[in-house]
Amino acid sequence: LQLETKGWSSHEWQYFLRFLMPNLDAAKMTTLDKAFHFTATWNSEVAALWFQAAIAAQYKPAYSALENFLLHVGRRKFIKPLYETMLKHAATREMAKDIYKRARVNYHAVSTGTLDKMMKN
Repeated sequence: LQLETKGWSSHEWQYFLRFLMPNLDAAKMTTLDKAFHFTATWNSEVAALWFQAAIAAQYKPAYSALENFLLHVGRRKFIKPLYETMLKHAATREMAKDIYKRARVNYHAVSTGTLDKMMKN
């Protein structure tokens, strides 16, 4: 993959991922991950978008990092869209419920209030 990305800011990576997300499948995710190492990023803004795309594309190599992210990051702006996406897909629905059971204790009450409702539906 040939792109001049040296010096890109977090905002540029987010724009890049948002633009590509509707068209990604597991094969394209593999190519992007090999080129840019999104699954291993420490940037929560980028990671949240990447994991959303990974869930939709059923990109299983990112699932372990996704789980770690959900267990350690509690900001509702990141976790709500991820759980929503996981619950929409049969392949990740049970994984979402399992991770939430373990992560819930570390989430803020505002987040659990939102997520508890989502998990019941």
